[in-house]
Amino acid sequence: METNLYRYKGCGLDNVYLQNGYTINTLRSGEEVVSIEDIEGLHCAIASAIVDSASALDAKTFKYLRKELDMSQRQAAQIFDVDEQTVSLWERARNPVPQHADLMLRALLKEKMSGNAELRKMIQRFNSLDREIRAMEAKIEMHKAQGGNWMQQAA
Repeated sequence: METNLYRYKGCGLDNVYLQNGYTINTLRSGEEVVSIEDIEGLHCAIASAIVDSASALDAKTFKYLRKELDMSQRQAAQIFDVDEQTVSLWERARNPVPQHADLMLRALLKEKMSGNAELRKMIQRFNSLDREIRAMEAKIEMHKAQGGNWMQQAA
């Protein structure tokens, strides 16, 4: 049985092929237009297949999953505690996606699919606390001693 597969590039990935669930129509101009049924469901199924795969995330799949989470590069940078530029470098294949970011992104997507958002909230809270601690550690408190000299306040 021969199956005509349609290479679906609309998700930004190069390796997604549809067996069915789409129609191709030809306009009067000769241009072909593809209509895909339940595109939101398709994208969810693609994300699920990626999350469950054993393959390490490459630049395109990392970006795809980030977008499926409706997460900006800035938000991803905050969650992974890196610069926004670092996330951009991962997504442009300038630097490999580190294993911790790969695993965390998969976990966040699994969480989204289950309807739970506790992990994301916890990560954001830890990052917020970490930034507060770094800010406190960077603060230098001074006091004027009785002899008139300025001194650093003891912690």
